[in-house]
Amino acid sequence: MRPRSQDTAPSVSPYRAAQERLTEEMWRLNRTRLLRGEAHIDPFLDQPEEDQRRCLTLLARIPPTLHPALLDMQARLLRAGPAFGYPTASFHFTIRGIYDYGKYTRVDADIREIGEILSRLISDLPPLTVHFRGVNVNRSAVFVQGFYDTPTLGTFRLAIAEALAAFRVAPLPTLDVDIDFAWVNLLRFTRTDLESLVGAVAVFREVEVGTAEIHELELSEIDKFCLPDSTVRFRTFKAGSG
Repeated sequence: MRPRSQDTAPSVSPYRAAQERLTEEMWRLNRTRLLRGEAHIDPFLDQPEEDQRRCLTLLARIPPTLHPALLDMQARLLRAGPAFGYPTASFHFTIRGIYDYGKYTRVDADIREIGEILSRLISDLPPLTVHFRGVNVNRSAVFVQGFYDTPTLGTFRLAIAEALAAFRVAPLPTLDVDIDFAWVNLLRFTRTDLESLVGAVAVFREVEVGTAEIHELELSEIDKFCLPDSTVRFRTFKAGSG
């Protein structure tokens, strides 16, 4: 993995350029918050077996071809300070949250109907090409950024909200309404003293990770960390199968 130099940087679409500008603003804002000691530490991080929170989400798994790069970056960041490292089996990004943590109770009939609606929508969705580049932070985690060349996913997320309106699904995050991107969690913060770790993140802000073409999406019930033992996979969909 190497930082992208200005001399060799490929041209990007206006849509992707807007995504990158947004994530730069996120970095500046959240870096300041973390250095002020304002990290959010999950109360169940040390006792995951006690955590009964679940959510229902449509997600995409990260292809194994990118796992070595993600694990290498994760290991280097962990050398800068203690944190919870997501296991390889948890690497994913959210396509669309259906029901949020603490607001979801499994209703089998609803899940079956939601699955049928999503199946029809996804059959017309082309495979998603995602460019993973650089790491960023929010107030609880370090994540790898994923960018798109076109607004296909953003439009699809809005279509899901309309198609599932009767189920009163979770609203889109505010940022997704303005411009969407993907993120793959690498680390979850376990402390508020983060100066060394934030400094290490800055080193990886421009690192190229790789490009993936996503063909499969899954509707799953997951815990806060998408741990395999807590995941219930209801359906798997093939993009463009219609």
